[in-house]
Amino acid sequence: MTTTTTARAGRGWVRFAAILLIVAGVMQFLDGLWAIRTQDTAVGALFLNNNLEAWGWLFLIVGIGLVVTGYFIFQRAAWAFGVGIFVGCIGAVLNIFWIFSYPPASVLMITLNLLVVYALTTYGVDDLQY
Repeated sequence: MTTTTTARAGRGWVRFAAILLIVAGVMQFLDGLWAIRTQDTAVGALFLNNNLEAWGWLFLIVGIGLVVTGYFIFQRAAWAFGVGIFVGCIGAVLNIFWIFSYPPASVLMITLNLLVVYALTTYGVDDLQY
């Protein structure tokens, strides 16, 4: 007697969303470290009214949050799917503001954010155990 197992539909999409959130979190974390480190240089004086440290801490915290969210999406935590959808929507909307300055990068980021939202809404929360 043979036993067959079927792979859950969309499992690859959910993994894609989790990996993308983790990668984005690591990038935000590194940006935050850079901003905190360069706060007293000429670069810090050029940006954000000489308050680069505050933005650095914000990016650091957001990066940690994204990495944690991606990890818990791998663990199939229901709250992480909601946070991932929220972050994907906010990321897509915020990248619209950059579309006239950096069109290819902006369109790429909007597309990736919307793919995360698609993956988490289509394949994410339907089969979770509550």
